[in-house]
Amino acid sequence: MRGTGKVMRRRSAILTLGLLLVGAAAQPGQAQQPRGGPAAAGFTQLFISPCGEPYRGKAGDPYPVALWFKQADLNHDGVIDKAEFRADHAGFFDALDADGDGYLNGPEVAFYERRLVPDILGPELSRLDAAPPIPGRDGARLLLAQLPGLGQSPEGSHPGDRSGYLDQGARGPENDLGATRPRQRELLGAAAYGLLAEAEPVRAADTDLDGRISKAEFLAAADRRFKRLDKRGDGKLTLDELPMTAAQARAAHRR
Repeated sequence: MRGTGKVMRRRSAILTLGLLLVGAAAQPGQAQQPRGGPAAAGFTQLFISPCGEPYRGKAGDPYPVALWFKQADLNHDGVIDKAEFRADHAGFFDALDADGDGYLNGPEVAFYERRLVPDILGPELSRLDAAPPIPGRDGARLLLAQLPGLGQSPEGSHPGDRSGYLDQGARGPENDLGATRPRQRELLGAAAYGLLAEAEPVRAADTDLDGRISKAEFLAAADRRFKRLDKRGDGKLTLDELPMTAAQARAAHRR
């Protein structure tokens, strides 16, 4: 019963956040904020946890990675172990699984992307939701193949993890002397706000590409992510060993 209560509180918080962001969304014609709900509500900082849950902060607040760490550190001992990391994934999965069938299906994933983290739906990722459904494993692979970079995995990750880098090729445009230079890799979606280069952490767990995510797939993704973050190999994560997100690094540079 205690676990059910936690799920309901987390689900309630998710729904409240979704309503807040929709209510604060920019009106048609506000081109400077096409998906401006979070900023309009005063949330200028965004952290997307490894399981995909958004944490927002206002200017002057500590970067919200600390909010996630505090929630995931269940026994408040200053570290997140693998069991706590898996529990964080499981709790978010259960909160998103509105019908309780053990799968995250199309409408539940769409709610996550469009209501909770509209920030990540740039032109490339928007095509995932706008495209007509393509049933079956081959159809899912075809859809991913149409999106540069989303079907690739960074070194050390699992083939099911969608890379958050847009693959623009190894070489950039020629300069005035005719030489070429490496082209900077563009971060997609959630990759700018997370600890791992995943453009969409929820969809990334769909390793069999059947268009829905089981809880087993989600927890398997948790295990892979923990291994990638546990650079010391000691089975625990501390706040100081976590990498800065790209958004966090940009904010620090501006300061």
